[in-house]
Amino acid sequence: MPTSAELTKSLRFFKIASYVTGIFLLLISVLYGMRLGLSADVWIAGPQGPLALAQFSVDPATGDRFGFPTEGFSFTVVSLIIHGWLYVVYLYANFRLWVQLRWGIGKFLIISMGGIVPFLSFFTERYFTKVAEGWSTKEDRA
Repeated sequence: MPTSAELTKSLRFFKIASYVTGIFLLLISVLYGMRLGLSADVWIAGPQGPLALAQFSVDPATGDRFGFPTEGFSFTVVSLIIHGWLYVVYLYANFRLWVQLRWGIGKFLIISMGGIVPFLSFFTERYFTKVAEGWSTKEDRA
């Protein structure tokens, strides 16, 4: 069983990972909505300025996008990549907590979905932090 100090560190890491991953998930949800609804990506350092919407067209035969600027890079794509790596960190934080508290696989899977379902990471963080803190105070009294 983990000590209170170990559990406190794991909970702090889990909270930070949950919030950062959740914020990036909301960001990519908005960016992907813009991509689908406006046929535009947020473009950084392109010919239209430091930050601009780059309109694109889709070839109906192949589904390829064309019309992007040749300079700069897509903030939408970069955000997707960053969120992917943050999700890996989030899974590690989840795994660390799950192993220390010896929870069942169901809790691990529910918390893991927090990185792929918008807003869920905020709820799972709050709920499972309270559960873990309750477990910690119960163990301290024993």
